Amino acid sequence: MTSWDAFYDETERQGPSLLLARAINLAGNLSVARQAVDLGCGAGKEAQQLMQSGWDVLAVDNEPEAITRTIANCSGGHAGMLTTCLSDFECLPALPRSNLIHAGLALPFCRPKSFKQLWNQVLHALEPGGVFVGHFFGPQHGWSTFTHLTFHSELDIRRMCEEMEVNLLRETQIMIQTPSGPLNWHRFDLITQKP
Repeated sequence: MTSWDAFYDETERQGPSLLLARAINLAGNLSVARQAVDLGCGAGKEAQQLMQSGWDVLAVDNEPEAITRTIANCSGGHAGMLTTCLSDFECLPALPRSNLIHAGLALPFCRPKSFKQLWNQVLHALEPGGVFVGHFFGPQHGWSTFTHLTFHSELDIRRMCEEMEVNLLRETQIMIQTPSGPLNWHRFDLITQKP
């Protein structure tokens, strides 16, 4: 894909993320400051959803158009504040201490050689009681032959979360139609909380 514009357009037409809403409710029990990170913020719909729920958000993406759209979608009278960072999230030296980290469809695009370090940064950045919410591509995904993408089995994800409390681990596998033809979409949704 040479441009993310079509993906951004599609996400801007969608309603709020039910998965993120569930994570916000879980993290809402925290009595501390509401600091969130949105890795791979795309068009900013989830950053907007977090801000509308009173969260301050650091939105990270390596695409200038994503940052532009995030700023546009998050402008206005929201309860939370927005900070943006134009960067490949694999290259960030560290993530700020956070109570919620969202990584929609971002983590599968982390190069396999960088994934362990990024995941360790996520775990380290989460405050006690903090929540991670995101998606992982499964090994039967139609893109599984792409060596620059990262894929995880259910067992892999459970091992990554051994010291966390898994609130939701849901597997979906459906055939979708893309401009290049049918694609097996194998995905795991995860919500996990740091004790």
